[in-house]
Amino acid sequence: MADNQWVYDLETNIFSNVATIAKPKLKKKYKSMNFDTAFTTVEKNLDKDPVFPTIYIHEMPGLERGADLEGTSVNAVQETIQVDVITNTKQSDAKGIMAILSDAFKQMRFQITAMPEFKNDSEKKFRSVARFRRIIGANDRLM
Repeated sequence: MADNQWVYDLETNIFSNVATIAKPKLKKKYKSMNFDTAFTTVEKNLDKDPVFPTIYIHEMPGLERGADLEGTSVNAVQETIQVDVITNTKQSDAKGIMAILSDAFKQMRFQITAMPEFKNDSEKKFRSVARFRRIIGANDRLM
């Protein structure tokens, strides 16, 4: 039987790579913000005792690609990741943080499928949302 565990580990691996690439750049550019607790994959953390900035990285439903006739293993997956950046400072901070995160995804050869959308949830919260997509093969390396 084929080991398809790699498919279920993608969100964790992508999350770790993005945090590793982006966190030093974010800390350097936004010295007054705390990025140690900013990254999350848990949606309920967005509303329960919110931390600002919040960087929510969410794996969207994927699609199997490159299936063979045996059909026992997953050869590739079309992976889509949505990223929400929420700040309580100003819209330009949300945009700047998203730009750094977008660079991290581009380093992993993702395409931007939904360019950053900017909206104010209220006068106190500023949100930027983008989606990234890539086909990832079973033996591909993200970095």
